[in-house]
Amino acid sequence: MLRVAHWLPSSEMSPIIDAYEKSHAGVKIDYVELSDSGDSVAGMQKLDLLVASGEKLDVTFMPGATDYSQRAGLGLLASLNEMIAAEGIDLNGTYLLDPSIDGTVYALPDTLENYFVLLNKDMLDAAGLEVPTDWTWDEYLDYAQKLTTGTGAAKVYGTYFHTWPMYWQLAQINQMKANNLYTDGKQNVDSPEIRLSLELRSKGEKAGTATPYADTISQKLAYRSEFFSKRAAMIVTGNWMIKEAGGSEQFPASFTTAFAPMPSNGEGQPSGVSIANGNFAAILDKSANKQAAYDFIRWHSTEGGELKNVYSAWKEQDADQYINGVKSHALSPDLIDEASLTYVMKHFQAAPLNVPPAYQAQLEQAYTAQTELFILGQQDLETTITKTTTEVQAIVDANQ
Repeated sequence: MLRVAHWLPSSEMSPIIDAYEKSHAGVKIDYVELSDSGDSVAGMQKLDLLVASGEKLDVTFMPGATDYSQRAGLGLLASLNEMIAAEGIDLNGTYLLDPSIDGTVYALPDTLENYFVLLNKDMLDAAGLEVPTDWTWDEYLDYAQKLTTGTGAAKVYGTYFHTWPMYWQLAQINQMKANNLYTDGKQNVDSPEIRLSLELRSKGEKAGTATPYADTISQKLAYRSEFFSKRAAMIVTGNWMIKEAGGSEQFPASFTTAFAPMPSNGEGQPSGVSIANGNFAAILDKSANKQAAYDFIRWHSTEGGELKNVYSAWKEQDADQYINGVKSHALSPDLIDEASLTYVMKHFQAAPLNVPPAYQAQLEQAYTAQTELFILGQQDLETTITKTTTEVQAIVDANQ
């Protein structure tokens, strides 16, 4: 008996478990539902309680790099290195995301979360613009200018930048290295990437082609409503929005949505690079069924993902099958631009897994507070960089 824990409701996991049991004679799975509402935060809290109480579990899923690294650091997860070597697979050739932590693999990447650009294709067509396949942030701003139309309440902005910290790091999160505020023992605030991130935000504001940040915070604007209500022609967002491109009950689709890779920072650099995250599948260190557990997570992170029709970290995922699955459940499937979505999926490059420090939220809060002052015109770029550098270092030092 293999005991598998996940925060998804039993109704969602049952078909997957049934499929595995049918294709693997003699294997029986006892599903441990960590949340009846699909709440991953509550699920992780219950997992920790079960482990602390001595509950026997073989497999658990975790909803991101932070949850994964925390439990690996506590010694709760088994190393998969020997089983991977015995199977003879090339992990980097199999998955888009390398889950190694200091050389040890404690989990396999399951689903994948990455970033790209959504575009209103009707607006692109009206402006005589092609869907980009290889572009820079300068070209992104050029598109934003050409897509900005109207005035006053009827104005359509070329782009909208949301309030999350990553939107102040756009030219950093598209890098293979040093793609967070603090990585590999050093901070990365005083860098060309952060300067470019802030400058592109400032240029959009000054040119009147990006939704003013003052409006965003005063009116509590949100990216879904700005895009689907046709108040912004482009947004940088994540792949959870693929299933919404065909419309939802809250935001019905009224135009064709196209997809473009993340812009690069300059000519000669690849488009389509972004930080990546997702769910991870691991074996509990105290499991007495490690090989059977490994066989299951290998299957779930490959063929199982195709059955669930999730955006997978598996390099062999059938993009056409995934897109067809998305369109089969969409309210307006014809308004999803399939060609550009296929291109983005097949040309994405994941930056190496970056496990943020436990105090990441403090770093982001300090960074955002200073960058807001910059974009609101209350301090210049160099002052922003200097003050942020000092505050970030103080937080790092306090947490050593």
